[in-house]
Amino acid sequence: MDGQAVLKTYRYLRIGIVGVVALLTTSIIIERVAAGCFQTSVSAYYYTPVRAIFVGSLMAIGLALIVIQGRTGPIDVCLNFAGMLAPIVAVVPTTDVGTCWSRDPIQEPLDKHDELADWVVANIDNNVLALLITGVGGLLLAAAIAHIGGSSRFRWGLAVTLGFLTLAWLAFRYWDGFYTRAHGLAAVGMFGFLAVAVALNAWEVKGDPKKRTYSTLYAVIAVLMVALPLVLIPFDLEHRILIIEAVEILLVGAFWLLQTAELWNETDDASAPATQAVVNP
Repeated sequence: MDGQAVLKTYRYLRIGIVGVVALLTTSIIIERVAAGCFQTSVSAYYYTPVRAIFVGSLMAIGLALIVIQGRTGPIDVCLNFAGMLAPIVAVVPTTDVGTCWSRDPIQEPLDKHDELADWVVANIDNNVLALLITGVGGLLLAAAIAHIGGSSRFRWGLAVTLGFLTLAWLAFRYWDGFYTRAHGLAAVGMFGFLAVAVALNAWEVKGDPKKRTYSTLYAVIAVLMVALPLVLIPFDLEHRILIIEAVEILLVGAFWLLQTAELWNETDDASAPATQAVVNP
C-alpha cells in the first residue's frame, strides 16, 4: 500500500468516528421523538430501541481509539485506556434504567429488589468474558508483532495493556460491585483519559507557531471537559447525567474534528510514504 493510500485510510478512520457519534445522536433523537421525552442519561438508552446503536457505537469508537496511534507514548496510552474502557461502558449497562421508553422493555431490567434482572446479568457475564478472552488473544498477537519488530515502546504498551486486562479480570471475578458500579467508573475513566489526551496534545504542539491556535483550542477543550461536569454535579437535575454526557461527547467531537484538520496533510512530501505521519502523527 503506497503512502497516499495509508494517509487516506487514516483520514477515513478519523472521519468514521465522527460518523459513529452522529449515528448514535440520530438514533437518540429518533427515540426522543417517538417517546416524547428524554432518558435520564445517554447510558440509559441501553434499555430502549437505541440499544444496538449504543453498544455498536461504543465498540467501534473503542476499537478506533486503540488502533489510532497517539503522537507520543503517553497520549497513545491515554487513547488505549479510553478505548479499552469504552466496551465496558457499552456492555455493562447503568443501573439507572430511566423511565422514558417509546416501547416498554419486554423483560423488566430490574427485579423486585431494584437490582439488575437475571437477563441483564447474563448479558454482562457473556459480553465481558468475551471481551477479556479476545483481549488476551489480541495481546498475544500484538506481543508476537512487537517481538518481530523489536519496538520497545510497543512492548511497554503491551505491559500496560496486560495490567489493565488483569485488573479487569480481577474486578469481574471478585468485586461484588462490578455489576452496579463498573459502568459509571468506566465512563468517568474513559472521559478522564480522553481529557488527559487532549491536554497532552495541547502541550505537544504549543511550541509550533503554525499550530498555536490548535494548542489553545485543545487546552480550552481539556479544561472544559474537567470543569463543566464539576459545575453541573452539585445541581439536582433530572437530566443532569444526560447533560454532562452530552457535553463531554460534544467536546470530544470538537477536539477530534480539530485534530483531524490539523493532521489532514501530515506527510513529508507527496512522494514519501505517509506511514510516519499516520503511525506517529
